[in-house]
Amino acid sequence: MTELDKIKQLLQFNKFLEAEKLLQKLILNTPQNLEQLMLLAGLYRSIGKFNEAKKTYLRIIELDSAYTVAYRLLIDFLDENELSDFEKKITALISKEISDEKQIDLYFSLGILNEKLKKYKLSSDYFTKANNLKRKITPFNFNNLEKHFQNLKDVFSKLSFKKINYQNQKKIIFIIGLPRSGTSLVESILGSNKNIYRAGEIPNLKQIIRENFVSEGLLDFDKINNKINNKDNIIYNHYINNTNLKNIKENVVIDKNTENFKFLGIINTFFTNSKIINCVRDPFENFCSLYKINFNSSGLNWTNSKKEIFMYHKNYFELIDLWKSKNINNIIDLKFEELLSDSVNTINKLIDFCDLDRNDDYINFHTSNSLIIKTASANQARKPIQKANIYKYKHFKDYFDFN
Repeated sequence: MTELDKIKQLLQFNKFLEAEKLLQKLILNTPQNLEQLMLLAGLYRSIGKFNEAKKTYLRIIELDSAYTVAYRLLIDFLDENELSDFEKKITALISKEISDEKQIDLYFSLGILNEKLKKYKLSSDYFTKANNLKRKITPFNFNNLEKHFQNLKDVFSKLSFKKINYQNQKKIIFIIGLPRSGTSLVESILGSNKNIYRAGEIPNLKQIIRENFVSEGLLDFDKINNKINNKDNIIYNHYINNTNLKNIKENVVIDKNTENFKFLGIINTFFTNSKIINCVRDPFENFCSLYKINFNSSGLNWTNSKKEIFMYHKNYFELIDLWKSKNINNIIDLKFEELLSDSVNTINKLIDFCDLDRNDDYINFHTSNSLIIKTASANQARKPIQKANIYKYKHFKDYFDFN
């Protein structure tokens, strides 16, 4: 295993202090290695060292003026008086001969930047250019995703998902929701409790489904039904003994893989002490937030189409309705707008639902020294809850239509 691989593994297990020391040692020997510098900047973002993140992104741009990812990520940390000059730099770069991938980064950058400058029409134009170009060079077949959703509904609608009372299971809190619906904020609030392990967006459950319940690319009714009838504890055991959870001491774990919404019946049956938090956001606000992000995962390329964002949302809530029709009662709908407008009461309801003891740490989550956020929400989720963010994308109502 190389030193860089070791660092990536440490980051996967949230060992940021060790990873930072190793990275800084590597960079001393190879100070112009852009991959290492990007990794360091991302580390700083995750642990809230925003000044260091900003300096590192600026260093990357100084070394390579066409390293466009750094431009996009740097914007979050620029002061208001820096925005106009930075816009000129990006505009000058975009006029040069650069790859489509770099153009996409710069279009997203200009969209974010002009939104900060309150130039909403111009901002919307750049976001549209970015998404159209990304869709052009990375085609995405939503029909395949539609078939996947239909397979989930067809199979799960025929099954009963009664809870099985297994002994000695840890409490797993599953945070689900569309991306950008407030899941990182909820994880930050709950994660302020030092006795709760924040596992992040782990793939454990999805891997188990694929290995145990899929035949020829489709869910297999008989395989699932047999496991339910046999009351087999192997599902939980495989989940908790994965290398990313095997050695943790905490008895409460947060799993923030939002795709787990597809498997709530499995969770209800095989995870005795599970709690499911379904994060819900105003549709237009959620859609806008999705359309403005240049996601790295190809599985999220549906976010490059306004129509497909709408269709994904429709399929999401059809599945949620299916789960609720199965009398799964360990789930709570947490509305983003209520969390922002009435934070104390909403947080207390959340804590009570999770059968945790109330304390002020949850309310003051943003002050926690151990707060780690690996997603695009790293900056926002470290700030006190602000009511002003409830309908922050209302200025785009005239420019985006998601129907």
